[in-house]
Amino acid sequence: MLFTKAVKRYKKHLKNVKNSSVHTLENYGRSLHIFGEMLGENAQIKDITLEKVEDFQDILFEKKNRKGQELSAKTKNAYLIPIRSFLKFCIKRELSKLILNPEKIEILKTNPSDVSGLSIEELELLRHFSEKNNILAARNRAIVEIIFSTGLRVSELTNLNRENVNLHTREFSVIGKGNKIRSVFLTKNCVEVLKKYLNLRTDNFRPLFIGSRKQKNEFENSGESRRLSRTMVEIMISDRGKKCGITKPVTPHKLRHTFATTLLRNGADIRSVQEMLGHANIATTQIYTHIANADLKKTHEKFLEN
Repeated sequence: MLFTKAVKRYKKHLKNVKNSSVHTLENYGRSLHIFGEMLGENAQIKDITLEKVEDFQDILFEKKNRKGQELSAKTKNAYLIPIRSFLKFCIKRELSKLILNPEKIEILKTNPSDVSGLSIEELELLRHFSEKNNILAARNRAIVEIIFSTGLRVSELTNLNRENVNLHTREFSVIGKGNKIRSVFLTKNCVEVLKKYLNLRTDNFRPLFIGSRKQKNEFENSGESRRLSRTMVEIMISDRGKKCGITKPVTPHKLRHTFATTLLRNGADIRSVQEMLGHANIATTQIYTHIANADLKKTHEKFLEN
């Protein structure tokens, strides 16, 4: 079977059977497109050899990011994992008699992720940073507050509509990875910040968070054209971190880390944190426990080592 035809079937499988997110579909599609260009227009599945995969790895090692730096091992793996997954699909569907064993494609070792989050001082600087534009200042403060208050992923945040968020009960549901629904809870402080932002808005657009620049036909599409993108949120939080004097990189995911570590440090059990973060596997949540354990060690030393 042609590689391109098999990829179309695989992408339909991801969308219709696996319920993969738009972000996953885009990433997997991008990786397979680049790999397909290297294989050639009329490449067959049987043409995928370990040598071809190694040629693809060479391309990744030469590829640079936006800053002109070599891609990290994590990013390189993001290109390799879709190929492994695609080959597994081809084997299950018996799309060819000769299919490369996916296990022969080695995933690169990565350094442990920094999940320490922000310190209390850094968090306060980020939350209370003052901006000139009244409505933008309120919006940006609300975004920071809601991520820290709920641990939402950026895509979950940008997908929120005004009717989704119940400010009275201080809870609502989001659809996370794998189209899994989970409950999300707001702090009283977060509710007050959100109310302040929404009270400043004079539109009736559906998106909870919108951009300031007006778009054509925005009233016809209920403001969808004004909905903040994940990139816009990432840039805003990064710039906000720099402007308020935080020396480490500040990202929405760093705020999500802060949410998780704050819960654990204050005595939350790991299963509850897993549920609130929307992790399918508790092993993913356990990466945060060493942060809480470090605090326990300090307490142990303080009271027992004289």
